[in-house]
Amino acid sequence: MTTQRIEIVTYKIGNAVEADQQRDIARNRAVALPGFGGWLPLSGGKDQTERADVILWDSAEVAHAAGKIVGSSPDFAQFRDTISEFGEARFYAAPADGFAMMQPGDGIEFGRFRLRAGVSEDVMRTAHANMIASHLSLQPGWLGQKLVRLQDGTFVDVAFAVSEERSIAICGSWAGNVSCDAFLGLIEPISMEFGSIS
Repeated sequence: MTTQRIEIVTYKIGNAVEADQQRDIARNRAVALPGFGGWLPLSGGKDQTERADVILWDSAEVAHAAGKIVGSSPDFAQFRDTISEFGEARFYAAPADGFAMMQPGDGIEFGRFRLRAGVSEDVMRTAHANMIASHLSLQPGWLGQKLVRLQDGTFVDVAFAVSEERSIAICGSWAGNVSCDAFLGLIEPISMEFGSIS
């Protein structure tokens, strides 16, 4: 099971133009923090001084470590200075199959396949979930994974990672893994493609 954590931080700002500029700078700097998975900036619908940031982390541990950096590092001082009133920061567990907050440069892998003769969709989905929980979600840079059933009865396994390079590396980690081999034994691969968000 994934240990990803979704952090939701609420606060108020003074000068909206300066606050938005500094938040963009902070987001770009946060990319370098260990375990960072994405930052969705939100602004109040009625009160334009209200802000909420939804931030994805690989685990609770890296989220708390990053919070200390953002709260004290000179690199984030100008961002902190735009905050006039702090609300709260709460953490939530991400779905078991991960939560991908896509950013430019993030990687995607599309693996299309069909079921082997005699294999039920339920059995395949159980093996897929086990593979994610016991192996894929533990790989550095993994952001999430979803199964898509197409109208022709084939499936697409869509996997998300922090970069195209990490997508390829995670795909390479399947070889020899027991849970991955169990899943592969149930399917007939059709195609596999990699790409990145632009």
